[in-house]
Amino acid sequence: MPPMISRQTFLRGAVGALATSALFGPLRAGADPGSGWAGLASSIGGRVLLPDGGSFAAGKQIFNSLYNGSNPAAVVTVTSQADVEKAVAFAAANKLKIAARGGGHSYIGASAAAGAMVIDLRGLTGGVNFDSATGNVTMPAGTELYAVHQVLAGAGRAVPTGSCPTVGVGGLTLGGGMGADSRHAGLTCDALKSATVVLPSGQTVTASADDHPDLFWALRGGGGGNFGVTTSMTFATFPTADSDVVRVDFTPSSAARVLTGWQTWLAAADRNTWGLVDMSVGGPQANCHVLATCPAGSGPGVADAIKSAVGVQSTGVEHKTLSHMDLVMYLAGGSSTSSPRGFVAGSDVIGTVNSAAAQAIVAALGKWPPASGRASVIVDTLSGAVGDIDPAGSAFPWRRQSAVAQWYVETPNSAQAAAANNWLSAAHQAVQQFSVGAYVNYLEPNIAPSRYFGSNLSRLTEIRQRYDPGRLMYSGLNF
Repeated sequence: MPPMISRQTFLRGAVGALATSALFGPLRAGADPGSGWAGLASSIGGRVLLPDGGSFAAGKQIFNSLYNGSNPAAVVTVTSQADVEKAVAFAAANKLKIAARGGGHSYIGASAAAGAMVIDLRGLTGGVNFDSATGNVTMPAGTELYAVHQVLAGAGRAVPTGSCPTVGVGGLTLGGGMGADSRHAGLTCDALKSATVVLPSGQTVTASADDHPDLFWALRGGGGGNFGVTTSMTFATFPTADSDVVRVDFTPSSAARVLTGWQTWLAAADRNTWGLVDMSVGGPQANCHVLATCPAGSGPGVADAIKSAVGVQSTGVEHKTLSHMDLVMYLAGGSSTSSPRGFVAGSDVIGTVNSAAAQAIVAALGKWPPASGRASVIVDTLSGAVGDIDPAGSAFPWRRQSAVAQWYVETPNSAQAAAANNWLSAAHQAVQQFSVGAYVNYLEPNIAPSRYFGSNLSRLTEIRQRYDPGRLMYSGLNF
């Protein structure tokens, strides 16, 4: 049977809305750098890809293929910290917006923004380095998640991450970072110990709890690419063990009961147990299931607890015992890679998943026209260790809410993209009464920053003004 949650391959940081240059507006302000590009190219170890060059079309492409038509001013591929510093200085001198690219999974294609200088961090050297004495791991910010897990597996350690294997650790962390370890280990940003950042001023700083603590606060959930170009990150790790993974299927007609039962079950579950609800309509078959992970050997009991809490007959139960790396592969859809595709998506943070909220989520999914293909909503938990940090203790504000609903449609053509955007708007409206905001790693175009940061927005705005007063950095957010 195919992996139970293959959609997670692209849902952990990979979705967006229909691409048009108008989305980004006139990002470039100032004189044409002209022949200055050649000077930059000769001064760095990486490359400068320009629109009239043969490598530009490939170099500007990102995960969401809806944005492949966007035209940045240049793509600068860097190989060192010095390369980044020179590129930032060049952008500042020429008044070019900077779009930092790690894994290239921005929902709205921010790292291919029209008119911006894209600094592609994936060529940064240094690798993933685990320090057995401290239990910390340090890596370039463009490192893909699978590579992080692969290196740490040899030490029996891990960092809490999402599941898409090609998401960059930098972007994931800067926006928060939810995943199957979040109930016991917190968000990815909660494991961050320090980060090296090239500021728009040209200064390179290390932000930590003791050094530039205001910047460190902002980097933990304040969104990717808002304060400078983050080049390196150090994280705390946790020990891994074998896990059980459980899938319990239910009829789609019982979806609201499944959501409330899932919430009831998690409220009483051990923190080493995690689960989400995955629902879809359209396509060959509607779907509704709970996917859970738990300590090895506890799977059958977890399946029974889920069925009891939901209170309706399940249509199937599957159970596997996996090593940590096998679990990583399983949640990634069975592959260490993920292919680009076009899609439209967004999110709602749900304050409390009660019966009324559950019915609204199901009703929102039901607004999708089945003839237009397949649409999904994945409801992820914010419970457990996520709530151990005060909402004002980091930039990530959603520490006292129940869940994040992720709306997703794959859109291989423009007609489906248009239908998906209409549905996404309708879904937001349907759950508006229960939604308190949205998750910044699932960024949508033209959404007020307050929706992503809530009460933390004013402090974030002050920090942005302090570190990027000229607003050189571009992330798709305007604050």
